[in-house]
Amino acid sequence: MRYKFRGKSFGNRLFKAFMIIVLVPIIIMSIFYYKNLKKFSQTKVNNSVTESLESTSKLIDSTILSFIKITNYMSYNEDVQSILKTKEYDSYDERFKDIQTMYKISNGVLATQSFDVPIHIVDLNRKSRFSTTEYNVPIYEDSRGNFFRIMDKSEGKELSFIHRRVDGMDSKDIVMAIGKQVTSKEEGGPLGYIISDVYDDYFTEIFKNTNLYDENNIYVVDKSGYIITDKRYKNRTGFKFHEEYLKDILEKDKGAIDVKVEGVAFKAYFTTTKHTGIKIIEMIPKRILYNERYVAISTFTIVIVIILIMSIMGSYILSKSISRPINELSRLMKKVESGDRDVNFHIETEDEIGQLGKSFNDMVREINRLIKEVYEKQYLVQQSEFKALKAQVNPHFLYNTLESIHWMAKLEDYKGVTGMVVSLGKLLRYSTSKVSDIVKVREEIDQIENYLNIQEIRYGDKFEVKVNIEEEVYDKYMLRFLLQPIVENSITHGLEQKIGKGIIEIRGSIRDNIICFEILDNGVGFGNSKSKGEGIGMDNVNNRVKIHYGEAYGLIVEEKDGFTFVKILIPDTDESNNTINRGEKLV
Repeated sequence: MRYKFRGKSFGNRLFKAFMIIVLVPIIIMSIFYYKNLKKFSQTKVNNSVTESLESTSKLIDSTILSFIKITNYMSYNEDVQSILKTKEYDSYDERFKDIQTMYKISNGVLATQSFDVPIHIVDLNRKSRFSTTEYNVPIYEDSRGNFFRIMDKSEGKELSFIHRRVDGMDSKDIVMAIGKQVTSKEEGGPLGYIISDVYDDYFTEIFKNTNLYDENNIYVVDKSGYIITDKRYKNRTGFKFHEEYLKDILEKDKGAIDVKVEGVAFKAYFTTTKHTGIKIIEMIPKRILYNERYVAISTFTIVIVIILIMSIMGSYILSKSISRPINELSRLMKKVESGDRDVNFHIETEDEIGQLGKSFNDMVREINRLIKEVYEKQYLVQQSEFKALKAQVNPHFLYNTLESIHWMAKLEDYKGVTGMVVSLGKLLRYSTSKVSDIVKVREEIDQIENYLNIQEIRYGDKFEVKVNIEEEVYDKYMLRFLLQPIVENSITHGLEQKIGKGIIEIRGSIRDNIICFEILDNGVGFGNSKSKGEGIGMDNVNNRVKIHYGEAYGLIVEEKDGFTFVKILIPDTDESNNTINRGEKLV
């Protein structure tokens, strides 16, 4: 069928409709976009830099806060204060015992951190009593004064001291020290000093994640304007940031200012960390920022011109060719929309409509294939997620257990070694067993008792364990490794950091065909742990329960009367013969 270009023909009207629908909105959008591009691009740049800067600020704040918490913890530790009170030793054994105590305390603190922390304990005579490094007391002095004298005037507050030097043991750059004068809890007088050094590597790792623009530089500046470190040059540690701009930065918590350094114009964005008050300043050359804007304007203009040309040509061509076959395509599409996917567009031409028809046929076949594939793979995906979320024996726990066995063997505590090895063997046998993912509650409780036996040997009388499981619960069935991650979380993030003796209780009961397990502890409370990884184990358990039993089941966390309650709800089902799941049957 041939179309004649007449004023009232369908092709002509279709062409005019295309011109109105396509060209008019494009022209209006072009004018509007061009006028607002400068403002929009600036807003986008500000938002992206601000978001990146805030993220960097939080990471740095968290890192410095960890150092402050470590320093405070060590300064209040009774064993540390007792050792600092000892002026001299009568024998080598007494000194060795104190050194071992300090190693135990420092290792306990640093075990919860993901980074190295050089710690120095110094008495009032500036002599080292303990250090995690191979050197004694580093030099903490520059034009601003001596760090020890500054701490003497601090009235027990933690202070920072900016000073770049090289760690003699690991040859790493240290840029700052967090120090605190140790004050006796009983007499109130000074006993010595606790100092934690801060490696420049911590900041370097954070800077790697902040690289939105080339040639940018990031400065970390203290409350007084002294540079702690920066991303690019590393040679201004201990010097003040450019003083002609420093006042504006120190007076505000966040913002952006224009800066010119050595003839180069920069845009300086800054923010303040929430807890430590440190300033994070990112300087970006203006030519980099404006270059992106000019490129965007040029690219947009070219794209609009191309779109206009293609729209006019496409409107003219389509208006002549799509009137007849488009109706057939529309009919077939409606059939697909109603659920009938057994359709096929018979292609008679190889023009645009013919390609559209072929694409339509390919689309229908692909939809049918994908629907079938999605249904077949659904169980495999769930199985993959299930296996990925299975709890495993924590490598850090295994390392600590083997270390404890090593020291008990050295101390010839053969009974303790035997007990810990037997418990660890049972624990590993249970962990590596692949017979079934469904076990009796009794087996899970036995595994928990093996785990607690190891922890009780390691921690001594640090906490008391109570197990109150209703008798009928023991013969019920449950997923493996639901309780151990919760118990481990209670010990590691709750009781380990608690001052004084802790309590952990495991309960189990059945109500209305629902099995409820409760793990209680009187630790420091959820969200108050100083160690990383809090809550990851509980999230894994919660996801496993929901994948296996459904969204109606899972974990509930509550805090009341000084205790943290973690409840695990699962249905009371008979799954004794469930050795493989549905996803494995499909393989």
